[in-house]
Amino acid sequence: MAGDAQTSVWHLVREDLRTHRHNPAATGMQALVVHRLSRAAHTSRSPLARAARPLCRLAWMLVKGLYNVELPHTARIGRRLRLPHPHSVVVVDGAVVGDDCLMRHNVTLGAGTRDGGAPVIGDRVEFGPGAMVIGGVTVGDDVLVGPGALVMQDVPAGSRVLAPLATVRPARARREGDRVRRAS
Repeated sequence: MAGDAQTSVWHLVREDLRTHRHNPAATGMQALVVHRLSRAAHTSRSPLARAARPLCRLAWMLVKGLYNVELPHTARIGRRLRLPHPHSVVVVDGAVVGDDCLMRHNVTLGAGTRDGGAPVIGDRVEFGPGAMVIGGVTVGDDVLVGPGALVMQDVPAGSRVLAPLATVRPARARREGDRVRRAS
């Protein structure tokens, strides 16, 4: 789970490229490459890695500024993460994301408070748009976190977390002076 230490950064990047349909221009692919290279530079003690850290920081800020995607090097991102529409994806420092996960736009994996801990996400977890996992909670393997769902407690493997559906209410009758007529 979450990027095996035995797997080289180049192997992970090749897997990410396959996951993003061999499209190096895909926003999700670019964000993941920056994350992978930055994580490798920050975990290595070689002089070359140390020299690359400022460039990685610059690339991270560029991805954050262009796409509003935050995948810090302190987060452990598993293999083959799919980011098909990654705008406004935020992952907090120290979070763990398992293998073969899917994150759509506006997903947040965040800390509830400064010392609230970071989420730990299992393998094959799918996040709908606007889903949030807050605090030091664990989300098990094979979980679906639906659109707009807010997770603040542990979720067992195989579960579905769904937000309440919107309620539809009939339109109010409009006054005579209103220019917009009520739809029939």
